[in-house]
Amino acid sequence: MKVTGSKYLTEILYKSYQQNQEGNIDETLFARLVMSAEGNTGSSTDPAAQVWSDYLNWKAAQPERVLPNSKGATEENIAYLREHFSGELDLFQRLDAAGTMMEMGIVSREELMEALGLGKLELRSVPMDSKGIVCTGTVENSRYMPAWSSFFAYAPVMQCDSLEDLFKLLDEQLKNSEEKDAAQEIKDVLEQVARKSFGAAWAML
Repeated sequence: MKVTGSKYLTEILYKSYQQNQEGNIDETLFARLVMSAEGNTGSSTDPAAQVWSDYLNWKAAQPERVLPNSKGATEENIAYLREHFSGELDLFQRLDAAGTMMEMGIVSREELMEALGLGKLELRSVPMDSKGIVCTGTVENSRYMPAWSSFFAYAPVMQCDSLEDLFKLLDEQLKNSEEKDAAQEIKDVLEQVARKSFGAAWAML
């Protein structure tokens, strides 16, 4: 996750997480970090709730988007997502892309929150060379920082820094839910878009 202006508590704590791999953060410093955040209306003791709150505050400051009229995993919607969420995405951009999929009717809010790890966080076993892991240990000297360390290291949303990674994450979630048809629908549309792009590129040769 990129750290930009360190305005939101999520960004401030992520920066601290990166800089304090030996656990040298105490409760006094944690409290100062919380107080330094602007517009802090979430819950600093609950990473998932705080991250979502910070995202909503960030989102409110962004220009309003006009989404396509179609609903579901249509070619139009997939093309829109790829146009507006290309390259490496920071945490809020990942949430924005996923939230846009929810607005488009591709996934439900429950599926979205569960897939991203913003519901009840379940620690998952991941390879230590995974892109999302940047710390070799947890920050343990504060009462609340271990929860944040676990979130930054293991939450699914921290493991995917591109739109394609998000597609894979949500596809996996949909396959495990009752909406298996929705997962196949997304897969079919992605394959159709890929075939059309390949056909257009071949025609130009």
